[in-house]
Amino acid sequence: MLELNYKKISENAKDAMANAVGVDHDYYNDATEVIGKYYPGDIHILNSANSCIITTVEAVEDPILTVDMGGWNGLERSAKVLNKKVEKITTTNGIINIKDLEDYFKENTINTLYITALAAYMKAQPIKEIKHLCDVYDVLLIVDISGVVGDIELCSCNDADILISSTGKPKIVNIENGGFIVNMKPDTIKLNNHMLKTLKADNITCAGINAEFSKAGAILEETRKYNNYLKEQLNEKLECSGEFSIIEPDAVYGINTIISMPSKSIAKKVAYNIRQQITVDRNKGIITPGPNYNRLKKPCVCIEIKNLDVDSITNKKLDQLVDIIIDSIKKEKEN
Repeated sequence: MLELNYKKISENAKDAMANAVGVDHDYYNDATEVIGKYYPGDIHILNSANSCIITTVEAVEDPILTVDMGGWNGLERSAKVLNKKVEKITTTNGIINIKDLEDYFKENTINTLYITALAAYMKAQPIKEIKHLCDVYDVLLIVDISGVVGDIELCSCNDADILISSTGKPKIVNIENGGFIVNMKPDTIKLNNHMLKTLKADNITCAGINAEFSKAGAILEETRKYNNYLKEQLNEKLECSGEFSIIEPDAVYGINTIISMPSKSIAKKVAYNIRQQITVDRNKGIITPGPNYNRLKKPCVCIEIKNLDVDSITNKKLDQLVDIIIDSIKKEKEN
């Protein structure tokens, strides 16, 4: 049985959060300052990423365009609550084709585009090209950077009008709750003050964010390194052929690896067989079968390296995981 450790709050963050209990110090201001060093703008820290999304959706004009897969279903749920229209553009494994996006803007009235910087946490969107098109067609761009926090080259404040990120589990900045908005156009995008106050993160959450945020880049780099190692090993053993193959094998910025499956039922069986041979502490998991909107709406098995504690991952453990995955796939091929 392969034992893996789920991502947890660091001891440093726990100490910072414990020390914030019952004190008068303003950790909210501290946290906005540390976030602002990476993402300068009008910053608001709320109690969850979904709170950030619903607050942002309330402030922007619809129709809101998003991807047909590999996004975040919290966007559509928030829009439904607020009675705002959402449309979906067809993608390739969650990745927007720039020509298709331009055609969509030409043929439809779209006021806002919402994307996650990493489609299915697997591959980076062409964010700079998307932002250029949004500027040309006067479309507001919201980018969820939960999977790329700390990588300001891949997505900076210049690449969006609003940035949103989760600091909940199991994210790059992992405080187990909270999220933030960076509004680059506060003079024109007016967030609802009542919602901002009602959903504002508490002092304890902000103390954790303040303690952890500067580590985001290093944690992201380590997560990518291990994910790429896993993907390379799987790709070699799967021989990149047949119905079982790595989806987007050349993606280098992802923190999840996804394997295509011949059918939904086989995806469930392979995922189940893998789970039977691994133990993740706290009864958590790293195996997600598809179709799944937040990953890919096609038969697949997603290995969520992003869910693991990077300090506990080793190449040896990943080699064991590769063997388990390959054996589970071989069993289904034989059936």
